[in-house]
Amino acid sequence: MSTTRYPHLAARVFNTPLLIHPQKLDAIVAGLGSRLLGASIEQAVAALAATAAGQGDQPVRPGMFSTRRGEQAERGYRIVDGVAVLNISGALVHRSQFLMADSSFLLGYNDLAADLEDAMDDSEVHAVLQVYDSPGGEAQGAFEYADRVFGLRGKKPLVAICDGMAASAAYLGASAADEVVATATGYAGSIGVVMRHVDLSRALANDGIAITHIYAGDHKVDGNPFEPLPSAVRADFQAEIDSLMGMFVSAVERNRGITADAIRRTQARCFQGVAGVGARLADRIATTDQLITELAALRARSFPAGPTARFTANEGASMSGITPGGQPAASNAPATAPALTQEHVERARTEGHAAGVQAERERASGIFAHEAATGRTALAIQCVSTGLSVEQAGAILAASPATPAAASTPAANAFAAAMGAVPNPAVSGVDAGADTPQAQEAAAAAGILTLFRGGR
Repeated sequence: MSTTRYPHLAARVFNTPLLIHPQKLDAIVAGLGSRLLGASIEQAVAALAATAAGQGDQPVRPGMFSTRRGEQAERGYRIVDGVAVLNISGALVHRSQFLMADSSFLLGYNDLAADLEDAMDDSEVHAVLQVYDSPGGEAQGAFEYADRVFGLRGKKPLVAICDGMAASAAYLGASAADEVVATATGYAGSIGVVMRHVDLSRALANDGIAITHIYAGDHKVDGNPFEPLPSAVRADFQAEIDSLMGMFVSAVERNRGITADAIRRTQARCFQGVAGVGARLADRIATTDQLITELAALRARSFPAGPTARFTANEGASMSGITPGGQPAASNAPATAPALTQEHVERARTEGHAAGVQAERERASGIFAHEAATGRTALAIQCVSTGLSVEQAGAILAASPATPAAASTPAANAFAAAMGAVPNPAVSGVDAGADTPQAQEAAAAAGILTLFRGGR
């Protein structure tokens, strides 16, 4: 079967722990099925025999690449206004490898780490943005990669965005950044581990084929595809999966400051957009372009900027300030602006704060007054607290199921209850330990009350 024709692919898919979104794994198996499992059992056995005799296609030797790059190596990122943008797409593997058999390239954690470290050492780069669109991949190398990302915190601003998907191993790496952002339709999560085993024993028996293993060592042929998986071997595999899951939870707990219980309660689900922020797997909603603009603005300027740095030449004047007729050009420089006093600063600050409070009141009112907010109070609170516009919140609320019981009883409305019971609080932040939905909802409601009542 094609498992022998493409053993390097089969070995990456079956009987090995994977940190990958299960639906993506299904797609991989379906897409490679004819090559991995063969067109027929007869062809499978013939290929097995040829390979055993040294006549079949041999697996491509894994590339033993260094995780460091020389100065002349091609960089794996682009620089936009001083921001290094690293695109991380597709399934991830331990080490990058080009497969000559099917002209495909497997992106490895080694190259991801090397690109990130190069960017951090690049004098032209002042901030780094990792753009994830990956379902995850192999467990091998994933934790070491996340540790290396975490170790670079503080060197330069490092932001990861789930632009499409950052699932499983991809989320493990993204979670190690200073900040995790998601697009409105981006997915984050799938904190779990999966392994697949294929049992061909019944298909072989139906074709009258028997496979005999001759081996030494009780566990030498554990998990082979030619017999049902023994319960003892399954238990060993499960123990390995559980151990990796513990490592995954501990890493995200360290990276994101979320309790292990809260992480396990996600049950390996993927969360889209605002839901990912609500689960604390992401910090906010934005786009890749917005983040590039934000990070570019952090660059320190070596030249003056603003009106005082601009030069406006007279029409027909040269850069030396002399007109073609040889006469000095009249100056177009603006008159000296009056000096700012502390009174001006305080007045501008007060007016700006009042305008901001009014804008927040209108935004929050618009979200709660939206027709789609009925029966979706908790989600509406999340939409307000995460900074969504009325239009964005309305689209999300309309696509979410309502809770009739919560909508029909005023006492069950969390926002109304908070409005009636909480005295104008001075909220400075949300407790990092508030992992329960009730605590998060109460904190969000308290913040909204502050906005409505004019608090900071």
